Amino acid sequence: MTKEQILVIEDEKDILSMVRLRLESRGFEVFTAESGELALQWMSEHKPDLILLDLMLPGISGLEVLKQIRTNQDIAKIPILIVSALGEESDVVVGLERGADDYLSKPFSMSILMARVNALLRRSKPETENIPINEKKENSEDFIILGSLRIDIKRYHVFVENKPVTLTSTEYRLLLTLIASKGRVLTRNQLIDEAIGNDSIVTDRTIDVHLTSLRSKLGSARNLIETVRGVGYRFRL
Repeated sequence: MTKEQILVIEDEKDILSMVRLRLESRGFEVFTAESGELALQWMSEHKPDLILLDLMLPGISGLEVLKQIRTNQDIAKIPILIVSALGEESDVVVGLERGADDYLSKPFSMSILMARVNALLRRSKPETENIPINEKKENSEDFIILGSLRIDIKRYHVFVENKPVTLTSTEYRLLLTLIASKGRVLTRNQLIDEAIGNDSIVTDRTIDVHLTSLRSKLGSARNLIETVRGVGYRFRL
């Protein structure tokens, strides 16, 4: 069985060594880069299953690395966990808004890091059971088609008005969870449990940030996701 590959982008050698040893002890294949430039160069030829990203890097910043990953169609959907000493709420919100799937502040517990890693990997390939699919389209079992929104569920591609939309794995999972609810209102806690996993440390604010980003990326289809004030969110079918 092929080992899952994790790229750790971190310039603090002690942290890098500690994280690498723990990940390798859990059976992962680990690659490391001590700068954003080296990480992007490595990813021009490789595609890891998960990225751990520090923000304060020499040369280009972690946020710039995040931006370049999310705008590169080949690697845009790789789950990214920011691991940073910048731990203020504003730092977390910026990281999530820029496209990170999760955020862990330094110093951190290795047990919590492993829980975040496992949760991100587990939800990076969301199930599509019980999601309504347009049966009128040829090979429709491979697609969800709702108005101008089309999702290729085998390739994890999303299109609005036939134009590709780049989502993070968390945004993609949230979108499918809302569609699968078939018009029911989901509370933020339900979205955390069903789309992210209750073993992740996620707040209501985190869900709101992810959904705001998701809506902005959906463009003309953004109104398909409706806020039910004081309750949560639902998808208009």
